This record gives sequence, structure tokens and C-alpha cells, in this order.
Amino acid sequence: MTTKDQNTPAPSDTLSTQPSQPGRLRGSYSITLHTRQAQRLFRGRRRTDDKPSIIGLTAFSAMMTRVWEAAGRDDPYADWILLQAEQAIEDTRKQVKTRQQEADRHLSSRTRVKIEVAASLEPVELPLNFPTPYGYMGAYLIEDFDQLVLSLLTAVHVALIPRDTAMAALASTSKAIRRAFLTPTRHKLLGITRQDILMTTQRGAQAVAAMGELPPEILAGDQRSRYAPPIRVPSIKGEADESKEAPAGTTATVDLLDDEEGADDDNADSSEATEASGGGSS
Repeated sequence: MTTKDQNTPAPSDTLSTQPSQPGRLRGSYSITLHTRQAQRLFRGRRRTDDKPSIIGLTAFSAMMTRVWEAAGRDDPYADWILLQAEQAIEDTRKQVKTRQQEADRHLSSRTRVKIEVAASLEPVELPLNFPTPYGYMGAYLIEDFDQLVLSLLTAVHVALIPRDTAMAALASTSKAIRRAFLTPTRHKLLGITRQDILMTTQRGAQAVAAMGELPPEILAGDQRSRYAPPIRVPSIKGEADESKEAPAGTTATVDLLDDEEGADDDNADSSEATEASGGGSS
């Protein structure tokens, strides 16, 4: 005759120890870089007495996070910057792709000589811990640039492209990437909402004076970045009321890593920094 194990918990006890719902989502992301040129664009460079600062992906992501949060609080200028940043990155990726295609044509121009693109014997793997999609968009841009550097340097080594031509292409491309990364510096964090602009409040007037007139479609919320956060509409008391719907015309993008919905159920051109600083920093 068998006896029931005294240490076996009752079914009801087992169920009571289970979580009532899944926890927040977490992921692990990284990028592998083979060239120093791409690594410099990732890390950037601090300003020194004899060298200007170089914007990098980490600084770009930090600034974009502040803009992202402001867009979620219904700051229309932040929405405008998110759209500009998305477009700038896409345009720059197209430029990198065009140069990559040119390099590939050179590397495949020898019919009986097999050329394999060089790669680092010790590539660097860097973690990607970005709070918004825009950091990852910048990472993809740097990934593309890293491959372009490898291709061009290989073409130079095997005498398919003159060195001066390759270096000029890389310098122009890296400058375009830095310019795209400077986009969020145009935003001033003034704590405004669309209502401030529509009602011509003092803060709204200050924002217009600092950052210019908004395009009507941005102010109305009809045009937003595809990766913009949902808008948390301010309540009458000035507190974030997430139960309210966004104004008509706004398009809210769901952040899949934010489980709130489920819970309810080397050379830098110093002129670049000067140009960007005119718009302030968020």
C-alpha cells in the first residue's frame, strides 16, 4: 500500500505560487564591429583642448531618448525631431548602400581572381542597450558603414580603387552619419504640449521663437514617425492620464517591449557642432 508523500504540495498551493501574469520583456542585443572607423562612430569622442567633440551612437541614443519621452508627453516639436531623425538615418543608409554597391562592383570586376573581403581577426562586440528604436536604427547604420570600410580597404589593398578615392568616400560617409546623429540637438526641452501651441501660451510662444513654426501636419498629429511612442495625453490636472485616447489624427505606435497594454487585461568638422548647437539640446 502506497502513502502520499507528505512533502508534495497540494495542487492549490502550487497554483498560488505561480505569477498572475508574465513579467516585463527583456532581451540581449549586441553589434560586432571589425573596423576602428566604425567603432569611433559608435563611441564618439569627448571635446578636448585641441580637438572638437565627435557625436557617436551612444550620445545620439541618449539625446533621442529625451526627445522620445517628450513626444510621449505630446510635445509636437519632439514628434517633428523623431520624424527628421528617422528620415536622416534612412537617407544616410541609402548613401552608404550606394557606395557599397560601387565597392562591390570593383571587387567583382576580376573574373579569374577571387577576392575575399577582409575581416578583423579580433572584432569587437559591443552591447546595445537602447531605450528606443532610434538607437538600433543608428546601430544598423554603423553596421552598414563597418562593411563599407572593409570593402573599400580591401579594394585599395588589391589595387582596384586608389587610396585617395576610398578615403574621400569614407570621410564623406562618416560625416553624413555624424550629421544624422546630430538631429536631436535641434530640440529644446521646454515641457510644452500641442495645446500650448494651439492656445498660444507663453511657453508655446517661447517654443515657436526657439524652434520655428511647426508644419501643420505635425501640429495636428497627422504625421508622426513610424517608431514614435504612444502619446500620453495630459489630464486637466496636468498629470499623465494614460486611459485617455490620443487626439484625433495621431498615430500611436505600440512599443512591444512595454507591456502596459497587456497589464490591463577621427576627424570632426567643427562646423557641424556649431550648426547643431544653434537648435539647443534636449
